Amino acid sequence: MGFLKVRLRFFCLGAWVLAGVGCGVDPRGQFEGEVRGMIEVAREGKYGELEEVMSEGLKGKVRAEGWEPKAGLAYVARRDREERATYFLRDVPKFEGSYAEAEIGRVTGERENRMVIPFVREEGKWRVGAAYKDGRSWEADDF
Repeated sequence: MGFLKVRLRFFCLGAWVLAGVGCGVDPRGQFEGEVRGMIEVAREGKYGELEEVMSEGLKGKVRAEGWEPKAGLAYVARRDREERATYFLRDVPKFEGSYAEAEIGRVTGERENRMVIPFVREEGKWRVGAAYKDGRSWEADDF
């Protein structure tokens, strides 16, 4: 029992230190921490919780395509389960204050597809954006 308490304390201390690094003074580190958190939510299969990290612009774009955000996320969850897909943060090619881009890898078996996804800062949190800062769309058929 004592060993478990010691391990739990070290785990909590490590989590606190990592949270401090990810959410501290370094804005880029905070961004990377938030994106890794989003990826962890997907890995846990809690896709419905990802609706809150979608920007208002992206939610509007999804609705314009004829989907509700929750229904779209449920579709992605089913597809990821079928393909046994998992996600990884590979790079942050652009970070500019309230706009950033993250290169995300989607791994299925031996295959990995990578995509650069735009993020915007809304209400003090990073959210997935609807388009790149230069206006490009980020949809991809094979992602």
